[in-house]
Amino acid sequence: MNLLEFVFGARPRALDVIGVPPHSVEWRRIRARPSPPVRARRAEADCVVETGQGGLKARGGKDYIVTHADGARAVVRGDIFDRTYASSDDGSYVKRTDIVLRCFTLDRPAMIETLEGLQRAEAGDWVVQGVAGELWPVPRSKALSKYEPA
Repeated sequence: MNLLEFVFGARPRALDVIGVPPHSVEWRRIRARPSPPVRARRAEADCVVETGQGGLKARGGKDYIVTHADGARAVVRGDIFDRTYASSDDGSYVKRTDIVLRCFTLDRPAMIETLEGLQRAEAGDWVVQGVAGELWPVPRSKALSKYEPA
């Protein structure tokens, strides 16, 4: 510790940015738990969708804007949406529970490169790898209610 660190405190350490899964992680196989239906529509034009994780970019004609029963919103790339959701007779969609994903748990905070941009994740959060190799962080408390072992 030098004099400046003693007087002003240590500078915060920069967060690691995870764009590809580290080789050393322990993978777990998971699948989505049954969940309430969602509403979804294709983005008509490029836009930013405000979500609980901040503003997420949606590409017009390509991405879906998904609205959950609790009002939370997400952006899902079109090809991924088509592979992971099934349509219902009433025009809503349900998450498929037969698709096996994989995840690892973070041992320290990090920034995760998602399809929509960087998202912060905390120690203990899950990083899920989807059907197209995409990554996204899920807080541990939500992960336990949204996913189950496969």
